Amino acid sequence: MTLSGFQGLVFDLDGTLVDSMPLHLAAWAHTAREFGFHFDADWFYELGGMPSRKIALLVAEQQQIALDPLVVTRCKTDHYVANLHKVTVFPAMLALVQRYHGLLPMGIGTGSPRINAEAVLRNTGLDRYFPVVVTADDVALHKPHPDTFLLVAHRLGIEPAASLVFEDTGIGVQAGQAAGMQTCMVRDGKPVDLQY
Repeated sequence: MTLSGFQGLVFDLDGTLVDSMPLHLAAWAHTAREFGFHFDADWFYELGGMPSRKIALLVAEQQQIALDPLVVTRCKTDHYVANLHKVTVFPAMLALVQRYHGLLPMGIGTGSPRINAEAVLRNTGLDRYFPVVVTADDVALHKPHPDTFLLVAHRLGIEPAASLVFEDTGIGVQAGQAAGMQTCMVRDGKPVDLQY
Protein backbone atom coordinates (compact mmCIF):
# COMPACT_ATOMS: atom_id res chain seq x y z
CA MET A 1 0.00 0.00 0.00
CA THR A 2 1.28 3.49 -0.84
CA LEU A 3 -0.11 6.87 0.17
CA SER A 4 -0.43 8.18 -3.38
CA GLY A 5 -4.06 8.74 -4.25
CA PHE A 6 -5.29 9.49 -0.73
CA GLN A 7 -6.79 12.92 0.02
CA GLY A 8 -6.04 12.73 3.72
CA LEU A 9 -4.84 10.63 6.65
CA VAL A 10 -6.78 9.80 9.81
CA PHE A 11 -5.02 8.44 12.89
CA ASP A 12 -6.21 6.72 16.01
CA LEU A 13 -4.19 7.99 19.00
CA ASP A 14 -3.65 5.38 21.73
CA GLY A 15 -1.58 2.42 20.55
CA THR A 16 -1.33 3.88 17.04
CA LEU A 17 0.51 7.20 17.31
CA VAL A 18 1.55 6.96 20.94
CA ASP A 19 2.69 4.12 23.17
CA SER A 20 -0.02 4.65 25.76
CA MET A 21 -1.76 1.27 25.73
CA PRO A 22 0.49 -0.17 28.48
CA LEU A 23 -0.63 2.74 30.69
CA HIS A 24 -4.31 2.12 29.86
CA LEU A 25 -3.88 -1.58 30.62
CA ALA A 26 -2.08 -0.83 33.89
CA ALA A 27 -4.94 1.48 34.86
CA TRP A 28 -7.51 -1.24 34.05
CA ALA A 29 -5.49 -3.83 36.02
CA HIS A 30 -5.43 -1.45 39.01
CA THR A 31 -9.18 -0.85 38.68
CA ALA A 32 -9.89 -4.59 38.41
CA ARG A 33 -8.07 -5.13 41.71
CA GLU A 34 -10.01 -2.29 43.33
CA PHE A 35 -13.42 -3.54 42.21
CA GLY A 36 -12.80 -7.28 42.11
CA PHE A 37 -13.41 -8.04 38.44
CA HIS A 38 -11.34 -10.26 36.16
CA PHE A 39 -8.65 -8.52 34.09
CA ASP A 40 -7.67 -9.98 30.70
CA ALA A 41 -5.06 -7.75 29.03
CA ASP A 42 -5.78 -8.99 25.49
CA TRP A 43 -9.54 -8.42 25.87
CA PHE A 44 -9.03 -4.89 27.20
CA TYR A 45 -6.49 -4.09 24.47
CA GLU A 46 -8.96 -5.03 21.73
CA LEU A 47 -11.42 -2.51 23.19
CA GLY A 48 -8.93 0.32 22.66
CA GLY A 49 -10.88 3.17 21.08
CA MET A 50 -14.00 2.54 23.15
CA PRO A 51 -14.66 4.98 26.02
CA SER A 52 -13.93 3.63 29.51
CA ARG A 53 -17.54 4.04 30.63
CA LYS A 54 -18.71 1.69 27.87
CA ILE A 55 -15.94 -0.79 28.71
CA ALA A 56 -17.07 -0.76 32.36
CA LEU A 57 -20.62 -1.56 31.23
CA LEU A 58 -19.29 -4.46 29.11
CA VAL A 59 -17.30 -5.81 32.07
CA ALA A 60 -20.39 -5.73 34.28
CA GLU A 61 -22.49 -7.44 31.62
CA GLN A 62 -19.97 -10.14 30.65
CA GLN A 63 -18.80 -10.93 34.17
CA GLN A 64 -22.32 -10.73 35.65
CA ILE A 65 -21.32 -8.32 38.43
CA ALA A 66 -22.77 -5.06 39.67
CA LEU A 67 -20.51 -2.12 38.83
CA ASP A 68 -21.20 1.62 38.81
CA PRO A 69 -19.68 2.58 35.44
CA LEU A 70 -19.04 6.17 36.52
CA VAL A 71 -17.16 5.16 39.68
CA VAL A 72 -15.16 2.50 37.80
CA THR A 73 -14.34 4.99 35.04
CA ARG A 74 -13.20 7.59 37.56
CA CYS A 75 -10.83 5.07 39.18
CA LYS A 76 -9.38 3.97 35.83
CA THR A 77 -9.06 7.53 34.54
CA ASP A 78 -7.39 8.85 37.71
CA HIS A 79 -4.75 6.11 37.51
CA TYR A 80 -4.17 6.74 33.79
CA VAL A 81 -3.98 10.53 34.12
CA ALA A 82 -1.46 10.22 36.96
CA ASN A 83 0.84 8.46 34.48
CA LEU A 84 0.11 10.52 31.34
CA HIS A 85 3.53 12.14 31.47
CA LYS A 86 5.06 8.74 30.57
CA VAL A 87 3.41 8.57 27.13
CA THR A 88 5.84 8.56 24.18
CA VAL A 89 5.39 8.75 20.40
CA PHE A 90 6.16 5.71 18.26
CA PRO A 91 9.21 6.76 16.16
CA ALA A 92 8.00 5.16 12.91
CA MET A 93 4.62 6.88 13.20
CA LEU A 94 6.24 10.25 14.00
CA ALA A 95 8.40 9.89 10.89
CA LEU A 96 5.29 9.20 8.78
CA VAL A 97 3.43 12.19 10.25
CA GLN A 98 6.40 14.51 9.70
CA ARG A 99 6.84 13.25 6.13
CA TYR A 100 3.25 14.10 5.13
CA HIS A 101 2.70 17.18 7.30
CA GLY A 102 1.74 20.02 4.94
CA LEU A 103 1.32 17.59 2.02
CA LEU A 104 -1.87 15.80 3.09
CA PRO A 105 -4.55 16.92 5.58
CA MET A 106 -4.25 14.89 8.78
CA GLY A 107 -6.60 14.40 11.72
CA ILE A 108 -7.05 12.25 14.80
CA GLY A 109 -10.08 10.16 15.73
CA THR A 110 -9.81 8.80 19.27
CA GLY A 111 -12.00 7.12 21.88
CA SER A 112 -10.27 9.14 24.61
CA PRO A 113 -12.01 12.09 26.26
CA ARG A 114 -10.81 15.47 24.91
CA ILE A 115 -9.01 16.48 28.10
CA ASN A 116 -6.79 13.35 27.99
CA ALA A 117 -6.22 13.43 24.22
CA GLU A 118 -5.17 17.07 24.28
CA ALA A 119 -2.82 16.45 27.23
CA VAL A 120 -1.12 13.59 25.35
CA LEU A 121 -0.82 15.62 22.14
CA ARG A 122 0.57 18.62 24.01
CA ASN A 123 3.03 16.55 26.10
CA THR A 124 4.40 14.74 23.05
CA GLY A 125 4.45 17.74 20.69
CA LEU A 126 2.08 16.02 18.26
CA ASP A 127 -0.47 18.84 18.63
CA ARG A 128 1.39 20.92 16.00
CA TYR A 129 0.60 18.38 13.26
CA PHE A 130 -3.14 17.87 13.74
CA PRO A 131 -5.62 20.71 13.21
CA VAL A 132 -8.54 18.30 13.65
CA VAL A 133 -8.94 16.09 16.73
CA VAL A 134 -12.22 14.22 17.24
CA THR A 135 -12.64 12.63 20.68
CA ALA A 136 -15.18 10.54 22.59
CA ASP A 137 -16.79 13.83 23.66
CA ASP A 138 -17.67 14.73 20.06
CA VAL A 139 -19.81 11.74 19.02
CA ALA A 140 -22.59 9.65 20.56
CA LEU A 141 -21.70 6.44 18.74
CA HIS A 142 -18.10 5.38 19.29
CA LYS A 143 -15.92 2.81 17.54
CA PRO A 144 -16.71 0.29 16.01
CA HIS A 145 -19.31 2.77 14.65
CA PRO A 146 -17.93 5.02 11.88
CA ASP A 147 -19.01 8.36 13.41
CA THR A 148 -15.61 9.35 14.86
CA PHE A 149 -13.77 8.90 11.56
CA LEU A 150 -16.56 10.40 9.46
CA LEU A 151 -16.46 13.55 11.59
CA VAL A 152 -12.67 13.79 11.14
CA ALA A 153 -13.05 13.56 7.35
CA HIS A 154 -15.85 16.14 7.39
CA ARG A 155 -13.79 18.60 9.45
CA LEU A 156 -10.76 18.08 7.22
CA GLY A 157 -12.93 18.58 4.11
CA ILE A 158 -11.96 15.23 2.57
CA GLU A 159 -13.99 12.37 1.14
CA PRO A 160 -14.16 9.30 3.42
CA ALA A 161 -13.54 6.99 0.45
CA ALA A 162 -10.29 8.86 -0.31
CA SER A 163 -9.06 8.70 3.30
CA LEU A 164 -6.64 6.27 4.94
CA VAL A 165 -7.14 5.32 8.60
CA PHE A 166 -4.31 4.10 10.82
CA GLU A 167 -5.52 1.83 13.64
CA ASP A 168 -4.14 -0.72 16.09
CA THR A 169 -7.33 -2.56 17.14
CA GLY A 170 -9.99 -4.64 15.47
CA ILE A 171 -12.82 -2.32 16.51
CA GLY A 172 -10.87 0.63 15.11
CA VAL A 173 -10.42 -1.12 11.78
CA GLN A 174 -14.15 -1.94 11.80
CA ALA A 175 -14.92 1.75 12.36
CA GLY A 176 -12.69 2.76 9.44
CA GLN A 177 -14.25 0.19 7.15
CA ALA A 178 -17.76 1.20 8.23
CA ALA A 179 -16.83 4.79 7.30
CA GLY A 180 -15.90 3.57 3.80
CA MET A 181 -12.22 4.34 4.34
CA GLN A 182 -9.11 2.34 3.55
CA THR A 183 -7.43 1.05 6.72
CA CYS A 184 -3.83 0.38 7.67
CA MET A 185 -3.07 -1.74 10.72
CA VAL A 186 -0.38 -0.50 13.11
CA ARG A 187 1.46 -3.15 15.11
CA ASP A 188 4.16 -2.42 17.67
CA GLY A 189 4.19 1.21 16.54
CA LYS A 190 4.76 0.43 12.85
CA PRO A 191 2.33 0.56 9.91
CA VAL A 192 1.85 -2.87 8.34
CA ASP A 193 2.13 -3.26 4.54
CA LEU A 194 2.71 0.42 3.91
CA GLN A 195 5.29 1.92 1.57
CA TYR A 196 5.99 5.60 2.20
